Amino acid sequence: MCKVDYLQRLIRGALGAALLLAAGGSARAEDAGPDAIYGVTSLDVAASASAQGVALLKQYRDGVRKQAGFVAIELLQEVGAPNRFLLFETWKDQAAYDANERSAQTAQLRDTLKPIAGAPPDRRDYHVVSVAAARPAAANAIFMQLHLDVFPPGLVPTLAAVKAVAEAARKGDGNLRYDVVQSVKPPLSHMTLFAAWQDRKAFDAYEASSYGRKFRDTVGPLLGSPYDDRLYVSVN
Repeated sequence: MCKVDYLQRLIRGALGAALLLAAGGSARAEDAGPDAIYGVTSLDVAASASAQGVALLKQYRDGVRKQAGFVAIELLQEVGAPNRFLLFETWKDQAAYDANERSAQTAQLRDTLKPIAGAPPDRRDYHVVSVAAARPAAANAIFMQLHLDVFPPGLVPTLAAVKAVAEAARKGDGNLRYDVVQSVKPPLSHMTLFAAWQDRKAFDAYEASSYGRKFRDTVGPLLGSPYDDRLYVSVN
């Protein structure tokens, strides 16, 4: 390869990385290896502090992108409840996740959220059960987060059910991603399903699909807490 071609490839790579960050910092799923750790944080602030919450979480998101071992982060705001947020982070491995937990931006986020928090944040680390490449999300994309808590005897059938629904959903019209992750620490019966569709119509089609109904019918009797799927939009 000549030097000119090599430099052109470097330039294209740098431009691609810049565009990726400008689009929200999402990486393709294959960029995260088998040791990847997923950080899932649900939090809410006082209703009057929604704008302040957005500003603080954006600051955290921008700081996270500079951390070693960072792969991707999604900052989301709940549909119909703008004071509720979700962070879905992907880290190279447990060491990278733990380093971010000890980082200055994480400490700053926790300290600055305390005065406006509506409830303590819920933050968990997960490993992969089923993750595939994500398609780009437009402004009207709808995101779903479903936290599953099943009784321990139901873990094996639940794992089979979440893998099946993820594979089926990825083939559905308008689906952009469907990730399933499982708690790193006990209880291992905790899982999060994180998915996105191009719009609300595509999500509603998923809800009405035969595989979506079969999944709910399968896991329903196994649950240790209510089935609670929440919808979000991206915060850019």
